[in-house]
Amino acid sequence: MNYRIMAAAVLLIGLSACKSNPDKLPPGNPFKPDELGLREQKLQAAALYKSAREALDSSDFGTAAKRYETLATKFPFTDYAIQGQMEKVYAEYRAYQPDEALTDAEHFLRDYPRHPRADYVQYLKGLINFDRDRGLEASLGFSTDKRDVTNLRRSFDDFSTLVQKYPKSVYVGDARQRMIALRNQIARHEETIVDYYIRRGAWIAAAKRAEQIVAQYPGAPVIIESLAQLERAYQELGLKDQADDARRLRQAYELAEKNNKDQKAEAPAAPQLAAAPAVLATP
Repeated sequence: MNYRIMAAAVLLIGLSACKSNPDKLPPGNPFKPDELGLREQKLQAAALYKSAREALDSSDFGTAAKRYETLATKFPFTDYAIQGQMEKVYAEYRAYQPDEALTDAEHFLRDYPRHPRADYVQYLKGLINFDRDRGLEASLGFSTDKRDVTNLRRSFDDFSTLVQKYPKSVYVGDARQRMIALRNQIARHEETIVDYYIRRGAWIAAAKRAEQIVAQYPGAPVIIESLAQLERAYQELGLKDQADDARRLRQAYELAEKNNKDQKAEAPAAPQLAAAPAVLATP
């Protein structure tokens, strides 16, 4: 009996002690962060980020991307990991890994839509699609107008999103210039399709495609040629009034182009297209 009373007393004392300090946690409780452990993790994350950034600055883009991936895996919630995710997109872009870069860019914009440098990642998306089909022929100045323009359209949409969502971004000016270049290149591609239809006597298809160019790409350099093709297609189809309208519109474009050339001859040379930006600043 005495043993039972003593055991009950010990139990009550233990329960009383727990009630008197309910916030006290057992040693090594995983839900209470260890300040020393956090500091050690931050130091390790900083060292890994520095290593990745050094590889990036040395143009060792493949190594940099792998180190940024390790950083994100080991220390996913640190500022270094978030910064590393942005720089990883750039590293993959420079390492000619467009699919990986686009996937990581989309993940970043989805996870951090209000990040102060989200505009940079959106701009990178446009650059990746802008450059991904530029091969040896383009670098040597050969025509690539007959190539598929799917990625060029995506690039245009990426830059358009940048301009609409981040109108005050420092990248908007360059994005607008690239959108003009993309519009002109896509229009040239469409013009080659019209030419294909004309050479085969497919006048209805040629007229419809030429109408789309005039409606969708006003101001593009190929507009005058497209209007001439449209005029011919209408003539072949016996649509005299429509052919006359196309001719008058072509003449108006030719006059406007002549006036623009005269003005440009008197104006100073336009600045060259801005180069792709370097990596972001370190955190």
